[in-house]
Order: sequence, then C-alpha cells, then structure tokens
Amino acid sequence: MQHPVSKQIAYGVQTRVMVYALSKKLEIVLKALNVLIRCDASIQIGLGHVTRCLVLANELKAKGHNVYFAQKDYELGIQKVTEQGFHYFLPPMPFNYHQWITSLAAQLSVNIFIGDVRDGLAIKTIESLKQENILTVAIDEPSDYRKACDLCFYPPHAQLSKLDWSGFTGEIKQGLEYVLLRPEFYSKNVLNPAKKTYRDILVMMGGTDPMRLTLPIINKLLMVHNIKIHTIISQDHPDRLTIINTDTKVYYGVSNMCNFLKTINYAVISFGVTAYELIALGIPATHILLNSDHKTASQYFYKQKLAMPLHINNIKENPTIIEPTLNINRYGIEQCLIVKKILKEARNAV
Repeated sequence: MQHPVSKQIAYGVQTRVMVYALSKKLEIVLKALNVLIRCDASIQIGLGHVTRCLVLANELKAKGHNVYFAQKDYELGIQKVTEQGFHYFLPPMPFNYHQWITSLAAQLSVNIFIGDVRDGLAIKTIESLKQENILTVAIDEPSDYRKACDLCFYPPHAQLSKLDWSGFTGEIKQGLEYVLLRPEFYSKNVLNPAKKTYRDILVMMGGTDPMRLTLPIINKLLMVHNIKIHTIISQDHPDRLTIINTDTKVYYGVSNMCNFLKTINYAVISFGVTAYELIALGIPATHILLNSDHKTASQYFYKQKLAMPLHINNIKENPTIIEPTLNINRYGIEQCLIVKKILKEARNAV
C-alpha cells in the first residue's frame, strides 16, 4: 500500500510535468516565427509575385510573426517591399544562390521559407533548409524546387498532372481557397456586385506593361462607341502621354483596387492574379495571352464562361476585344487558407 505522503508527492510531480508540458506547448503557440520569402518584381517580371507575397507577409505580420524578403537587386521589387515596411536582403557578390539562401536562413533563424520565384532555385537548397527543420513552401510553382518542398499551393487553373512530381513527399493544396488576393476581395468584405452594362472598360497589361500592349488595345477599343476606357499604367511608361491624349482615363498607384474595380464593367487584362480579383467581383474579362502558360491558365475561366481568351498575335485580326455574351455572377471567395495551413505545419515542426 502506497504511503499517503508518497502518493501526494507522486501526484505533485505528475501535476508539475503536466503544467510544464502545457507551458511548452503554449510557448510554441505564442512564439513569433521567422519567415523568409523569396520573390522579385521588375519591369520584365512584373508585379504579380511580389504583390501576392506581400498579401502573405502582411497576414503573417498581423499575427505577430517576423517576415523578411530575399530579393535580387531589382528596384521595383525593393520599392514595393519597403513601401509596406518589410526588410529585404540582397545577394552578396559573387552571386551564389545556394549559399545566399542557406546563410540568410541561418542568420535570421528562419522557421519558414516561402518561394515564389522561377529563376533556378535548386532542389538542394530546399533540402538543406529542411535539414535545419525549416518548413519549405512553394506558391503556384512549376519549377523543380517545388518537388522538395513540404507544402505546395496552387490556384484552380494549374494543371498539376502535366508536371513531374517524381520524388515529391510533401502536400499539395489546390483550389479557390488557395488563391492569394488582397483582403478586400474576400466575400465578407465585398459589399456590392459589379454593374452589368459594358460602359466602363479597364485595360490593364500589368503595372509595367513591358510589351507595350496597352496602347494598341486602347486604339482597338476606340472603335467601340459609348464606352469609357480606363487604364492603370506606370508613370514612366513610354506610351503614357500618348494614351492620355486618346481621352483614356489613366491611373497609377491605386490604393484600393477592390473599390476601383467596382466602377468597372468589363476588363481587358494580361493574365495574372487580377483574373481572380475580377471573378470575385463578378466582372467579365478578356484575357490577353502572352505565352503558353497563360493559354493553359485561361482555359479554366473560358470553360466556365468567366472570360474570353485572346492571344497576343490575334489582337489586330480580332473584330472585337469585348465578348458581350459573358455575364457572370460574383464568385464568393471566402478566405485564403494558405497562412492558416503554413502556421499549423510550422507549429508541428517547432
């Protein structure tokens, strides 16, 4: 028979062990994690990768985590990141991609690495990060390094079966709930649907429009009567003054894209994240396809009568850029689940 005092001591030890275990678990839950995001923006690359990574970064920051960017020396990307108060790190010279990322991860005690870049990031770099117990994440990534990542997130249009997944042991998440939009586009924040008459037309070939497509598309639309043409284009774009002289309303640095798009009835865009912002608001569109990836991606929208695809080489020959039979309802995109999933997996790894 156990002595009462021994029983009390045993109970006390057991209680202290449970309290310690709970306190350690709470410490993990409350711990601020260090996140390193690898992405770029330039006139050639465009703004899409940095824009969606900033959505991720701001959500992580709002939850109390530390977010850093690893960027190449492209002025546009650096500008966008610093405007929102994030620190960035440039690669030392001579450039060694693997050494740059692994050394930076060690320097910052990184817990999570997020890649949204298509510039030769190697599988061995991801494997080295994983050996240091760093959660590795790829965003809408066709590059080979995804095959070594723990988590891969994709929008609905991605044709994953066409990619080589040999050796992949991670987890893939695909769907509208894994599309990174600015917070104002999620259905709980969208207060009114778009208008259904095609009077206000937006032309947006990306913020930088490196192929100078905005002006020829506007010239084509000028043949259509009773419409107002709007465009968002950089202040130093070589065609900006010519576009202004066409009586097009020109914008730059739109602070709330959701509110701006609510004034638009139809959009002509180069394919990108804007395609999802438009369906979130119920705005039909023509997708200008710049490459084979855009053609594949746009098929998801075309099959559901959400948009009309138009290849860049067919702009001059096409009788009209606007497709009048598109009249979609707003898709309610409730929220993006990427951050929730990342943090859950990172907590398990800590």
